[in-house]
Amino acid sequence: MKLTQQRLETHLWGAADILRGKTAGQDYKNYILSLLFYKRLCDQWDNEVDETIARIETQRGVPMAEEQRAVFRRRGDHRFTIPDGAHWGDVKAVATNIGKKLTDAMQAVAAANAELVGVFTVEWNAPAPDGSGKPLIPNGTVHALVQHFDEINLSNQSVPADVLGRAYEYLIKKFADDAGAKAGEFFTPPEVVDALVRMLEPQPGDTIYDPTCGSGGMLVHAADFLRESGHRATEARYFGQELNWGNFAIAKINSVLHGLEAQLTGGQSTIADPAYLDPDGGVQRFSLVMANFPFSDEFWWLPSEQQTDDKKKREKLKKDVFGKAETRKPRGKTAPDDEADEAPDALGAGYNDPYRRFGKGTAYASPPASNGDYAFLLHILASLRPDGRAGVVCPQGVLFRGQAEVEEETDELDAHGQPKIKRRKADDEHRIRRALLEADLIEAVVALPPNIFYGAGVPACLVLLRRQRPAAHRGRVLLVYAARHYRELSAQNELRPQDVMRLLVHYHAYADPARVPALVGQHTGRLREEITRREETELERLDVEYRPYAEKLAELETAIALAEATLRPDLPKGKRAEVERALAALQKRAALPARKVAERDEKVAETRRRADEDRQAVTDTGHELAQLYADPDGELLKHVRLVDRAEIEENEFNLNIPRYVDTFEPEEIVAVPVALAGLREAEKAASTANESLLHLLEEVGYSSR
Repeated sequence: MKLTQQRLETHLWGAADILRGKTAGQDYKNYILSLLFYKRLCDQWDNEVDETIARIETQRGVPMAEEQRAVFRRRGDHRFTIPDGAHWGDVKAVATNIGKKLTDAMQAVAAANAELVGVFTVEWNAPAPDGSGKPLIPNGTVHALVQHFDEINLSNQSVPADVLGRAYEYLIKKFADDAGAKAGEFFTPPEVVDALVRMLEPQPGDTIYDPTCGSGGMLVHAADFLRESGHRATEARYFGQELNWGNFAIAKINSVLHGLEAQLTGGQSTIADPAYLDPDGGVQRFSLVMANFPFSDEFWWLPSEQQTDDKKKREKLKKDVFGKAETRKPRGKTAPDDEADEAPDALGAGYNDPYRRFGKGTAYASPPASNGDYAFLLHILASLRPDGRAGVVCPQGVLFRGQAEVEEETDELDAHGQPKIKRRKADDEHRIRRALLEADLIEAVVALPPNIFYGAGVPACLVLLRRQRPAAHRGRVLLVYAARHYRELSAQNELRPQDVMRLLVHYHAYADPARVPALVGQHTGRLREEITRREETELERLDVEYRPYAEKLAELETAIALAEATLRPDLPKGKRAEVERALAALQKRAALPARKVAERDEKVAETRRRADEDRQAVTDTGHELAQLYADPDGELLKHVRLVDRAEIEENEFNLNIPRYVDTFEPEEIVAVPVALAGLREAEKAASTANESLLHLLEEVGYSSR
């Protein structure tokens, strides 16, 4: 029997409940996700064997002997190899020291499959930190997890690949919500990823690269877009790099479950040790790059083996690297043709990039030692093919940080008695941004709402880069102010479907009103259908989660009704007391499931209300956008502007969006009589509160009268 999406997700999250609190911090996610994948590999291995045997028996018309079945189980047609002694059944058969058996089995599977090296990063038998010699995760907990996962079959026969892939993404999202701020290193909100992917529109034949891939969400969403567009995910190629081994493992599993066969590397710094190089030693180029890199990474230039938390060591390393004009010999033979000219003015001492992405001998200054935002941006630029395009999540500081060249009066006087003028050169971040704009590489910038990323309270934006821009786009930058539209939540904010719609229509219209009606129609229908699917999914999830309580309540209500029916007037006193006691006990037992069912009903009502509101909001937003673009010189300018490079140059290449887009929010106008009435009510309430306080003080023996 096939598992539904909701039953699978509920069961998998139940596994997290078993392990939560047994490991350090949020590391439990790595245990659960790796165990899920291992169980999937084993179940699918069994399924492949069964399918092969069934096919042969059908062809022959006779059943196989058990000896023949054993041969096929060992050497059958398998996607992945499961060595002898490393199967799920072998782990399940162990009663003691299960953690060691599980760790050994996972490592054996990884060793037998080159594609799975680095996937299983957890040690189930790791010792507790107290030196007791006991395992960090008790044997009983590991046994409970194994039994829990053993209840479901995760082969394709029971769980199709798309269902398991979505369940895996669901788990990652749940783990991110649970981790809070710590989730920022491995998870980007799906609404942001979806918007970015739809802006870039992956195409068959694309090579798609994420240099800081985290859990692999951007690559997975790119593949989903291709499928939605009527193509196979395998018509594109996928590449990713991730420094953290645990996150790499999550991304690798994610890619395998979604059938991407992505090339992923882990444990290396993207800036100091880029994994993908061309034959000349420069970085490999791709047709499409997407990234949410670590904001303001202070030691972006450190190789993986030199990463340390020791502040003194890091400061010494910084001095060693940035205190000299040159620290390493470049590996690359030549700079890319379109970046060969050296930047104006001599570059100062800085990171001597061996991969020719920035610094001496290139068009771009070296980013500052204390902030790696532009290092990642320039890496992404260098990774683009001549026809490539990129979408990057950045802190808004990259739009305006840095000092332009200025002339300042000094206290010294010249021969004519006038203050001498001191010329201060532009700093590196300003020079990099200027070079990008002068090269016409920045196509659009989107200012995002506040607090929509895990662990990143700084304002963020999307920067869209394109090497070969359409003629109508050249010499201009589209600036979109999308920071005022979002759903405010307790932990963090989120983009609603209508907010994503605004982003996409603004970007793809590129200030052309003629394109808006078709874009509005396209996204209105798609988003309304998506909202309905999400609503149905959430309602089914709630049904699965609360069904045991509903069934128990129904059972108890039947028993209560029967007990009440026996309380006839002619019932003997002793018997009546007995029935009343039984009835009271039943009612007490029914209290918990009744509360849970009421809780479910509230969540169901809220889910339906929100879905109705979102569907209507999408329709209303479509009308709003049509009206805005009907008057491009009116209210539209509070949301989006297409700015000529000449105007940007006048602003000293500062891309701070409020310089160009009217982001001012007028205060609500309140009539004077209304304001006075409100003031009188406030004064009356204050007087009443004061009188109450005095009365209470008098009651306890204090008086100020």
